Amino acid sequence: MYTIATAAAAVGRNKTAILRAIENGRIPVAKDENGEVQIDPAELHRIYPPLRNGAKGDVTHVPLHQSPLLTPV
Repeated sequence: MYTIATAAAAVGRNKTAILRAIENGRIPVAKDENGEVQIDPAELHRIYPPLRNGAKGDVTHVPLHQSPLLTPV
């Protein structure tokens, strides 16, 4: 399952685009026990194709960058 941030990274879009698709009912979501939005990868990729890695055709794993303010000291 994707969060909004990981979903955006997986398809090369920004979080606003993903949120807009959710609000318009194009991408169904569920919430986990903490209330965080969870997106099924199959539903996400039904709307947005996954990023591809050159000639291999493998899905690219895009690293997410965390704010330095959240990094433990």
